[in-house]
Amino acid sequence: MSKKWKIKVADWFLRRYTAKSGRFQDKATFDSRLQFDNIVIYSTTALGDFMFNTPALRAMRERYPNAHITLVVHKKNQELVENGRYYDRVVYWDSKIKSLRPLLKSLREHQPDLALILHSHLPYDIISAVLSGAKYIIRDNYSSGICGLEPWLTNYIFHYYGHFIRRKLELISILGCRSDDPTMEIPAPYQPGVKSSEYCTIGFQLGASTESRCWPVSHFARLADELVAKHANVRIVLIGGPFDEGKAQQFLSQVSPQTRECVDNRIGKTGLQALLTLIDSFHVLVTGDTGPLHLAVALKVKTISLFVTADSRSTGPIQDPELHRIIQVSRTGYTMPLEAESPMGVIQPQRIYAEVVDHLSLNKE
Repeated sequence: MSKKWKIKVADWFLRRYTAKSGRFQDKATFDSRLQFDNIVIYSTTALGDFMFNTPALRAMRERYPNAHITLVVHKKNQELVENGRYYDRVVYWDSKIKSLRPLLKSLREHQPDLALILHSHLPYDIISAVLSGAKYIIRDNYSSGICGLEPWLTNYIFHYYGHFIRRKLELISILGCRSDDPTMEIPAPYQPGVKSSEYCTIGFQLGASTESRCWPVSHFARLADELVAKHANVRIVLIGGPFDEGKAQQFLSQVSPQTRECVDNRIGKTGLQALLTLIDSFHVLVTGDTGPLHLAVALKVKTISLFVTADSRSTGPIQDPELHRIIQVSRTGYTMPLEAESPMGVIQPQRIYAEVVDHLSLNKE
């Protein structure tokens, strides 16, 4: 069934359901001064999306210090949220209709007065909010724009031009939440990393959510060779998920034997908790627009982030500017020959080498 038809069916179902049961309230009854005893917050998509939502989570807890807040997230982010601040419990959901029944059973244990959908999937997020008993629903419509289910939303945002973090804060400002602090943070306890005093540890995030956001492996290899050849104290750590293991093998086959001795391949070998500790030990992380970038920003680790197919004005670092170098390059007809491996290939290794040396104040050997 197409999404258009799913939305039509969802609207028909919700009208039938609320005509006979439920607690859903007309948006005209909403007042920003209302206090809510039970709140559910949805953030069921990718790691980076969740990190963008952490300032809104903090703002919600500050606004409703005594509310019972349930956080709904995807199971893959479990290690990032367990025993975390700003919410009282976590419920895991994969945004699928087949797992809707256990979600509703769990949410009804603390029947929500307010549902805040920061990032999730239509139409099952709205259906679950209404069926769980939410009186009011606030949603970021994100790429959906006008989705067709607006009658069920007390407030929503779309076509926002700016950073995704500020977009979320603007969305919840209707509740009386503060919207002036875009600082991301790690919500759950983690083991801090230790930066080496003997070596300069540089992290390379080889993968991303799509190939178009991956800097070419050959560029990473050339950068590594130059760093190791010119700076004896450099050590390189490769990070990424199991799906990036092929890139790791490519990288190791392309670098010199001297460089290979200075590389620690941790791709596919860390869960989120271990990854946090590892990133925290880096002196700098070189990465495209992907989840580990946002973890590094929250950890206050230096980064050099590469943007070509993504827009850093929407997803780049916006806190601690002294820690972060953002390389945003446009694609042009002149740069097309540089895109043989990836559109990201327009960013040349020599430029990133210079950025690393300057950012870390490396002394040439």
